[in-house]
Amino acid sequence: MLEQKTFSYLKKNMPKELPPYDQFIGPFDADGDFQLVEYIGHGCYALVFKGYSETLKQHAAYKVIPKANLAPGESWKIEPQKANALENSTVVRCTGCWDLRESKGVVILKYDFVDGLSLHDFVKSNKHQITVPFIKSFLQAMLELFYELHERGIEHGDFHSRNILVTKPSPFQRNATEKFKVTDFGTGSITSDAKLTNDFDQLARVLSQLLECIDYQAISPEDKYSFNILNDHFRGKHLIEADCTRDPLARNPGMMLERLENIEDEYFARLAHSERTSLLTPFDYLSCEQIGQQYSLLHSLYSNKFLGISEIESANNLVVTGPRGCGKSTVFRSLSFKQQLQDDAKLPENISQRYLGIYYHCNDLYFKFPRYTSPQNAEAIDLPLHYLVARLLLEILDVLHGFVKNSVISSPKEIEVSKALWKELNLKRPSLPNADSFEMLIAALEKECKEIVIKWRNPTQPIKRQLYGPSTFLQICEIMQNEIQVLSGKPFFCFIDDYSMPHITEALQQNLNRLLMQRNEFCFFKMATESPVSYAASDIDGKLYVEGREFEILNLGLTYLREDAPRKLEFLDDVFVRRFNAVPDYPVKSLSELIGDGENISQNEIAKKIAEGTKTEWWGRETFSSMCSGDIHQLITLARKMVSDSGGTDKLNEIGKLPKIQPKDQNKAIRTHAGDFLKSLADSGSNGEHLRQIVTSFGNVAHSFVKYKCSKNETGRPRHQASRIELREAPVFEGKAKELYDDLIRYSIFIQDPRGKSFSGQVVPRLFLRRFLIPHFNLTFSGRDSILIGTSDFEELILSPKIFEAKKLLTGVVPDNYQVNEAIQHDFDFSGQDENGH
Repeated sequence: MLEQKTFSYLKKNMPKELPPYDQFIGPFDADGDFQLVEYIGHGCYALVFKGYSETLKQHAAYKVIPKANLAPGESWKIEPQKANALENSTVVRCTGCWDLRESKGVVILKYDFVDGLSLHDFVKSNKHQITVPFIKSFLQAMLELFYELHERGIEHGDFHSRNILVTKPSPFQRNATEKFKVTDFGTGSITSDAKLTNDFDQLARVLSQLLECIDYQAISPEDKYSFNILNDHFRGKHLIEADCTRDPLARNPGMMLERLENIEDEYFARLAHSERTSLLTPFDYLSCEQIGQQYSLLHSLYSNKFLGISEIESANNLVVTGPRGCGKSTVFRSLSFKQQLQDDAKLPENISQRYLGIYYHCNDLYFKFPRYTSPQNAEAIDLPLHYLVARLLLEILDVLHGFVKNSVISSPKEIEVSKALWKELNLKRPSLPNADSFEMLIAALEKECKEIVIKWRNPTQPIKRQLYGPSTFLQICEIMQNEIQVLSGKPFFCFIDDYSMPHITEALQQNLNRLLMQRNEFCFFKMATESPVSYAASDIDGKLYVEGREFEILNLGLTYLREDAPRKLEFLDDVFVRRFNAVPDYPVKSLSELIGDGENISQNEIAKKIAEGTKTEWWGRETFSSMCSGDIHQLITLARKMVSDSGGTDKLNEIGKLPKIQPKDQNKAIRTHAGDFLKSLADSGSNGEHLRQIVTSFGNVAHSFVKYKCSKNETGRPRHQASRIELREAPVFEGKAKELYDDLIRYSIFIQDPRGKSFSGQVVPRLFLRRFLIPHFNLTFSGRDSILIGTSDFEELILSPKIFEAKKLLTGVVPDNYQVNEAIQHDFDFSGQDENGH
């Protein structure tokens, strides 16, 4: 969006910032007999020319940058220095530079000449040449470049399709193909007002543009498999995810290259097993996004024992949060009617459900409205809302089209409803015999969506039609339910997945909340967001939405923390049984066979052992279940690690006794897994190491309580066992403290219960340590005790965790005499409370 808007602006305003190009055509005395023979074009800040030396019979490219477009000083040299520091063959190198600001008011950079088109122009004029192999070749070339950039600690800084060149295949090489070249490094750092953009986000955007050129239905099965990996995994996850604790491939070009290079082998391996299984191992597909459009696989892996399902299916607008991998996407997709429609045999049964589920993933919004900010042009404010209304209606009509094909909706009824929708949607009805059909409405809305995005990317283009507002979608839903018998009394449940900041910006959420927070009988909106701090509960009109009135919140992390152990274990057992059964002849068929049931030992006994210095051994289903904060994928990853560390599937076949994984091996894997998470956390972004120190300091202090302090008012004086923070009053943070606090919640290092409990006349939040970190810090899973601290101490924990730890760490036994230790008790003791505050 930004790129296209900028270039549209330059076309109209070029003389204002860039000098006339014809004054530079001719001999360039500073560089031998080179002459600037042809004006190639311009970017945001410079003119580009083709030069030629008759003596050398050589072409070169010259970039002319007016001094008005340069940052002060010598920073203009950064661009050529970046390019020349790299060894990758895609880099267009700088071979000369001249500072002519005093004489001609410009700086001139000389580059190797590349005979070809920018990727932007190549796509426009050669769309038929954009194939899946072409895209894979492009992505591999870019990731190889990113690998070197990553290793050297350099960013490109202005990565987009106009700075990527596609060369013509050489006529002098056998089997020659297009090559890719990258230019204009660091424009954001050498010009006066540009900002660096994230290279991975920009690559995802370029990849999205290329994938849009593919006619999915026309390509081969192998290319479809590759397309799905490129679209669902790379575009939808690996490139845009910044947190390697959620995706090990995030910001890791080396691992992405390995993934890309294995696609072909994966396809043929899966093809060889397609007749007998959907999974090669029980630990494939750790996230719903990886399943893609494999409806039968999603159906076989989805557990209807999922905790929180009743709340999700309630007739309320709902904001669903929880750690990554807790199953939000899996449930949302599984409850959508398009997923259920794949099983024609169960169609009558599905139609009898009391709602019709519509699934929409916000990656679509992210790529259509990246880095959205509210437009200055008031006419453009409703463009994103118009787009979302059209996309949701497309999903509904696609389901209704399936009903027509299955004779659930008659042809006369389709014609009648279609006529009403053409009018209500204010769409131009085509003069075709089959115009009054859901299929033609789908085509019209697809075209509408494309035109809306074009209008958004060209803000000066007038908007000649009335845009859809919040009421449009509700009116269409009402028409459908009143006119189509099978939909009568059946509201639409719109499952809006990954509605999370920062990808869906606060401004974009506030725009769309005008629809998504509407309360009515015809549709309900269910929004999945990664954490409580990733959702904006307001709209652009200044309206604040209140939990319990416009919407409810379901925090799946809290759901798992509070659920009874038998129900939680029943769900986890079902998840693993489904996965084990999906692999023929797998050596185990249940979680119990793999890891056993564990020891029957109380948390108080475990705490006593910890206090005595006896090493705790964590193993078995009970421990496995207790470690779950809703992050199912973490447990699947842990089980995979246990199997791998024990020698893999072949080794499991040789083990005759149960459980197959021995307690000591489970214990080692559990502790190592938590350590790996903390290491990944430290590597994730600028705050990563600080976040790791926060949780480490808290864990160390909590462990010292287990060792040196007893719980108050408890018979038998058990050890104080706390893995949650209880605050005296609701914290109000600003600046860096708020940023770090939000990150603690966003990354689910702590699970936040904002309703907490009543303390000193106000409701204060509670923070629960991520459960699989408990063994790492030698704590227990007891929910009895808390660590109570004031807001100033809590802010110190966030901003200066080592200072907090030095002050609060217990180094000796705390006597029972309360008066002697009043300060310690006052700050830290809050015993006798369960997880619900009772």
